[in-house]
Amino acid sequence: MATKFQCELSWSASRAKEFDLCRRLNWYSRYSSWSWWTEKPRGEKYERMILKNLTSIPAFTGNCVHTAIESWFHRKQGGAAMTAEELFEESRELFRAGWRESSGDGWKSKPNKSTHLEDHHFGGEIPEERLENSRKTMELSTRFFCEAPELAPAREAHPDSWRGVEAMDTYQFLGTKVYAVPDFVYLDGETLHIWDWKTGRPRDADKFQLQTYALYACEKWGTDPETIRMHAAYLALGEVQSQDVNIDELSAVQDQMSESLRAMMDVHYDPDEDECIQANWPATGAPHACGTCRFRDVCSKS
Repeated sequence: MATKFQCELSWSASRAKEFDLCRRLNWYSRYSSWSWWTEKPRGEKYERMILKNLTSIPAFTGNCVHTAIESWFHRKQGGAAMTAEELFEESRELFRAGWRESSGDGWKSKPNKSTHLEDHHFGGEIPEERLENSRKTMELSTRFFCEAPELAPAREAHPDSWRGVEAMDTYQFLGTKVYAVPDFVYLDGETLHIWDWKTGRPRDADKFQLQTYALYACEKWGTDPETIRMHAAYLALGEVQSQDVNIDELSAVQDQMSESLRAMMDVHYDPDEDECIQANWPATGAPHACGTCRFRDVCSKS
């Protein structure tokens, strides 16, 4: 018997951010395209799935850097070394491959797993300056990762001490699956170090995300929170912000997660079984978030 997929509620820092930004956006992203793969002929659900999977040039640039750094660690584990130049070329080739996929028809073969840029989808003109900014971001980020003294402890950590490299995992919180994808985690003596690579500028949400990873570490490895040190590395800016876990702050984060998750629980439904109550999904992001929303052409803000 074939496995029946269910639209289960799950939580992550990014999903919470989307939910807080605009309930209508969250509905389009998490519910409106559900079971698109069963739609024959392809129609509304399929089109919304395409919109759901669009990405911006800055986000794609960051993803290329993340993927290249993941390769750096895998090569180190195999006894090889990558220079800053090689890491830059790796990220740039990933960008070029994704660009070709997005600008042509390559993304159509696997639209839910391919690179599809918002600019290509909506047909806007892409200034050369934006592409040059992406190139500079990749170059600065890969050089800082490979050469900055601040990152030496992460680069020099022995593979036996690694606990995770871009590894997506989950744990249960309030009976719900919570996703965590810390970029790099390693143990140095009694201290667990959690690193998060960033190619953009610092945001308040970055610290919250790292703290949710600290909670994940407590669940995953039974880590004492007072032995956790968190690092946000803003690679393109050449900046690292590090701090130890504060128990009171971590408790507040857990309370915030609980409040966020309970709000999601209140409106969650199974699109295969239940009718959508549109009143539960108002356009709370309107109008300030509408201009850059990937669902702007299909959204009814009434």
